[in-house]
Amino acid sequence: MNKSIKNILALWAIILIVSGISSCKKDFLDEELKTQRNTDYFKTPEGITDLADGLYNHYRAFFMSREQSVSTNQCGTDEFIVGGDQAQQTWNDYNSNLGSIVPNVPTSNVTKTYEIWDMMYKAISDANVLLANVDAVITDVDKNKLYKAEASFLRGFSYFRLVQQYGPVVLKLQPSAGVERYFVRATKEECVNRVIEDFRTAYAGLPETEALEGKLYKDVAAHFLAKALLYRCSEINDDWNSSYKTADLDEIITLTDEVISHHPLATDFSDIFAYTGPDGANERLPEVIFAAQFSPTTTVASDGNGNYNHLLFLSVYQTLTGFVRDIAGGREYQRCRTNEYAYSVFDLENDSRFWKSFKTKANLNNISNLATLNGPDPNNGNVAVTYAQGDLGLIYIINKLGDTRFTDPAAGGTPKMKSTHNGVYFNNPLTGKPTPHTYVRYLANGTGYLSLPGNVSRFPSLSKWLDGSRPAVAATAGRRDGIYARVAETYLIKAEALIRQNKYPEAITVMNIVRARAQFRAGENRSAYRDGGAAVLTNSNAPLNANGVLINSYCPSNSYYESLNIPVTTAATDITTGITPASLPAVDEAIITSLGLSSAYDRMMCFLLNERSRELYGELFRWEDLARTKTLITRAKKFNEGSVAALQEKHYLRPLPQTFLDAIYNAEGKALTADEKAAMQNPGY
Repeated sequence: MNKSIKNILALWAIILIVSGISSCKKDFLDEELKTQRNTDYFKTPEGITDLADGLYNHYRAFFMSREQSVSTNQCGTDEFIVGGDQAQQTWNDYNSNLGSIVPNVPTSNVTKTYEIWDMMYKAISDANVLLANVDAVITDVDKNKLYKAEASFLRGFSYFRLVQQYGPVVLKLQPSAGVERYFVRATKEECVNRVIEDFRTAYAGLPETEALEGKLYKDVAAHFLAKALLYRCSEINDDWNSSYKTADLDEIITLTDEVISHHPLATDFSDIFAYTGPDGANERLPEVIFAAQFSPTTTVASDGNGNYNHLLFLSVYQTLTGFVRDIAGGREYQRCRTNEYAYSVFDLENDSRFWKSFKTKANLNNISNLATLNGPDPNNGNVAVTYAQGDLGLIYIINKLGDTRFTDPAAGGTPKMKSTHNGVYFNNPLTGKPTPHTYVRYLANGTGYLSLPGNVSRFPSLSKWLDGSRPAVAATAGRRDGIYARVAETYLIKAEALIRQNKYPEAITVMNIVRARAQFRAGENRSAYRDGGAAVLTNSNAPLNANGVLINSYCPSNSYYESLNIPVTTAATDITTGITPASLPAVDEAIITSLGLSSAYDRMMCFLLNERSRELYGELFRWEDLARTKTLITRAKKFNEGSVAALQEKHYLRPLPQTFLDAIYNAEGKALTADEKAAMQNPGY
């Protein structure tokens, strides 16, 4: 498809003023607006059409609005802990700063509680304006139906995020005619039912297929409707959801089967994230159901319109000798540090997804200080070793407990696996040269170095969001699309519904379809690696060094063999599992045992949540998944090596923003008293 919604968004310059500006009698003091529209514009066919196109800009907000997506959905879970930059530590640790006002501690980058709230209500406001005006001005039946469906989906999508984060919220279904300050929170049931109703409206009105790449169509609504129904069935709502479960679970299976029938899984897991540039092949895979569209013309000057997630999962490399920050390696904000759970939840030998999700190697790219690495190789008769740009310079060895190859170079001190010819030497069996910077999961004495509290900046980086197409090394605005839904998750939604129906063999059969794609195929090079940093190879803006050579740390291989220390093989692997919950894969049994789970249902839900990690690691679902299943407290306290001791029942919801509580009035038209604010606030805050 040659056209895309991002082309519309790139040209969409109309300022949408939906706060209820009313027209007034014209006199000589009135100013004639030349550069922006007032809300009267949305009473015209042109205005409604522009508004309908502009609604899509809101889907980018979740990805482009700095760090809200990561702080609210990845921090404070089992999947990551806080890295060397502590900006989002409050969200990970659930400390006393996580309240109605999250202070700027330690930096202004910290996410505030009002940011998601404001973002979603802005989207709801735009949707309400369209729905209130469309019937009066759009007489074309098909357009009218489409615009209503698009607006309903956005409203449902926004309320879905709000209710998952904040619980019961204010249901605003009409545009404001002026300033409103009196609001009452709806019940949780009313809010969830509103989400489902809006998604149903969208499902009924959207076209069967994409009119343009990035536009909504029926399968998008079906996927999210299934997610909303699953949320209604989840443990977080068990105080009111019993009457819905039977019908909801049946409908989920119907909806997911419909979506699955239209969207084949990508052949190779790495195909999904092997970004080669804007609108490349990976952004057009049938597996991708819906994605936020970002413009290929994003520049440094328009950082507010880019995808920021490429910044947030990276470890520091630029401070290592032989390295300089480059476009391929990314600008490492190191907000989320890979933890021990990431290594233990995967079958490292047979499941390819770890090696295709995390970056474990980088090549030397800084010619200005390479010479300082040269020296005798003590593992090879002190033969002189000379390093060149492009040699392997950094390796993370994700080995297993019991590996005795690596000892602590700092006897009696903190393990230090950085080797610059004065510590641990690791001769890469694939190159013969010592790797200058080597970081090992397990030392010979059983110490887990990578998970030590003091190691906050050295860890394998999640590579799913890397973007080598950015126009400059310092550019924070990424250009690659932000995936909201892909069919692998649809399979897992179906599997969870089957688990909730106690149909365990059927659930495992569905999960095995996803797991089968994750296996190494016969003839596959298990050490091959791809990530979006490789887009730098065709990036005309990428800087060159003094010799005119591309500054590029990208390494097209992983540390599979170096980590596992097994013979090279191209045999196929098999990680599909038997269809009984009594005997699950070894990595899952270990986690189940550590959590003390015993019932068939609890074992299966643990397996499902582990599988969601393996397939969807870092794809911005995790906090909401653990909160809705009420597994957040046990899993975060078990697997998050950060300071989650303060995590408690109240943290299944976020605090309502103080900005909202301070701005609204009570029924008497007065500002809320302290007691009234406390009564409206979520419990415990």
